[in-house]
Amino acid sequence: MLAPTNTAVPYQARLTLALCALAALFEGFDNQSMGVAAPRLALEFGLSAGQKGLVFSAATVGLFVGAAIGGRAADFFGRKRTLAVSLLMFGACSLLTAVSTGAESLFLARLATGLGLGGAMPNFIALSSEAAQPDRRVSSVTIVMAGMPLGGALAALIALGDRLGWGWRSIFYVGAAAPILLALVMLRALPEAGLRYRATPTPVMPQAPARVEGVPSVLFGSNRAPTTLLLWAGFFFTQLVLLLMLNWLPSLIVGLGFSRTQASWTAVCFNLSGALGAIFLGRLHAGTHRRLWVVLTYAGMAVALAAVPAAGRVFSLAAIACGLAGVFIIGAQLILFALAPLYYSRAIRCTGIGAAVAIGRLGSVVGPLFASVLLTGGGGSASVLLGILPFVVIGGSAALGLTWREQCRE
Repeated sequence: MLAPTNTAVPYQARLTLALCALAALFEGFDNQSMGVAAPRLALEFGLSAGQKGLVFSAATVGLFVGAAIGGRAADFFGRKRTLAVSLLMFGACSLLTAVSTGAESLFLARLATGLGLGGAMPNFIALSSEAAQPDRRVSSVTIVMAGMPLGGALAALIALGDRLGWGWRSIFYVGAAAPILLALVMLRALPEAGLRYRATPTPVMPQAPARVEGVPSVLFGSNRAPTTLLLWAGFFFTQLVLLLMLNWLPSLIVGLGFSRTQASWTAVCFNLSGALGAIFLGRLHAGTHRRLWVVLTYAGMAVALAAVPAAGRVFSLAAIACGLAGVFIIGAQLILFALAPLYYSRAIRCTGIGAAVAIGRLGSVVGPLFASVLLTGGGGSASVLLGILPFVVIGGSAALGLTWREQCRE
């Protein structure tokens, strides 16, 4: 069997990258949906700050389990099939969120949604990395993953439709239909076994499926233990900060004295700036001065978080600070997503990515709960934003340590 010709490969690569970008967009839409729906949803169901924290964390608990299972399943059953099933699952469960009638049904719907979301992410990260040209993988995957904050911005914009009479449930109706349609397209359009970019046509002989290593060997064998642990630390603490901001940003902005409409606009600024900034940062991190840019990215994150409460009641300053926070927080996470596939060979890639995403989702659970504990204990929005600065330092140190680890050449 021959590999695709030079003219066919770019088309397949572009198609794969575009479909993966849409999957990332819908994942980002769902991640932000609870945050922008929370003020109205909490009023309807009478949720306390503690209950809001549990509901926010329900999806991320599911994401933890789903990422571990979905990544491992993909190395056995294939990326395409696992990704399509995951998209179908989280679309159907988003519909359950829209028809929830109370805190308990809402919690269960979000938990099940998280399982589908978690299974999807390792697969579209791996597929996009394998579709990109070898010298453009970091920048290409970062661009694909920029769909996540764009999806978050879309959720925030739809939330502004309450002036047109749209309720919070409309956000989840959209979040249900879109991934289901995408899954059906992927089943027809994606290559059956994924795409590995080849610069020139090369004969490809049929091979027996390679034996997949056991999970401990994948993660810690062949001197991979330091790399895996650094990836886990970077994912955990960066996701902690990111998901806290995605889920709590509108509520924190309201707590600083701004209106709900202004809070929705800060969420738009956070996500749009993050998407655009991540593309720029991805190019910088793919260059020759990656260690310098790691330091500057996490330092910028800390400064921006401290600047949000320092803006006082001046909305323009608060919006700018939120936009800068989005650039550095989202940029750091998307770059970690792009780097993760480079440390594992193709046969074990989804298992390695899935484990890193799963550990990151533990941080996603801790982040919203951390904010909930501070607010329930009498703290204000400023105490939450300043309280996460130590986590930024730890995550940045882990990301910096990764720059000394060897990447897989496959």
